Amino acid sequence: MQKKMIFFDIDGTLLTDEKKVLPSTKEALKQLKKNGHEVAIATGRNLFLARDVIEELDFENYIVCNGAAGYFQHELVYENTLNAAEYQRLIQVADQNRHQLVYQSPELLRRRDAEADFMMSEAMRSIDFGVPEYDRDFYQNNTLYQSLIFYGTDDHALYESGQFPQFRFVRWHDFGVDILPHDGSKANTALKMAQSKGIAVEDTMAFGDGLNDLELLTKVGVGVAMGNAFEEVKLRANKVTKNNNEDGIALALEELNLI
Repeated sequence: MQKKMIFFDIDGTLLTDEKKVLPSTKEALKQLKKNGHEVAIATGRNLFLARDVIEELDFENYIVCNGAAGYFQHELVYENTLNAAEYQRLIQVADQNRHQLVYQSPELLRRRDAEADFMMSEAMRSIDFGVPEYDRDFYQNNTLYQSLIFYGTDDHALYESGQFPQFRFVRWHDFGVDILPHDGSKANTALKMAQSKGIAVEDTMAFGDGLNDLELLTKVGVGVAMGNAFEEVKLRANKVTKNNNEDGIALALEELNLI
């Protein structure tokens, strides 16, 4: 069997709606590794937020911050940070419009505003984390791999109409948007990681559910959308499996003859 490298999103994919890992998923990952395949996480979470899942499922390879950092066998092999001058300019626009920000380094999240508003609270609750600690000047003393900004779809034109060419904006919640380097993505980092290990694009695969998984699912050899994925993601994936609460990962891997 040709060796594959398979990437898994965390929220809505590896985790159920209750933020648990299904027994079938655990067994499938063990079997993949036993069969000689490489497995990796590809998540929008930073390393701190992903660590519990990494450890529970014994992942050695992981892409965090939506591709801004890639680790192979626990060693950092790729990083892509936010442009500091452009980010300072974005902060000014966010402050003027009362849009709150979360700073993200590999290990830490800190919020800019002393009091978290409803949008931040709701979005952070959706990933089972809660509101980060307050440190207004964190960005001045730490390299940022990613940032989170909180605004509704009606305000997207303030940021997403070419004003910030060094950044990409990817919505992951009704109120939450990722700020990424303009050339940063799960897909770019995943393919670079696979290539560096001698694995061809056609031998890569990915599982995901969100809009920040869409590029990854369409650029790997086989993209598998969870049954709970956004409709656009399901329409563009190569395969749709059952949802994250119904053994979707294990079923798809069995159908693809990988376990």
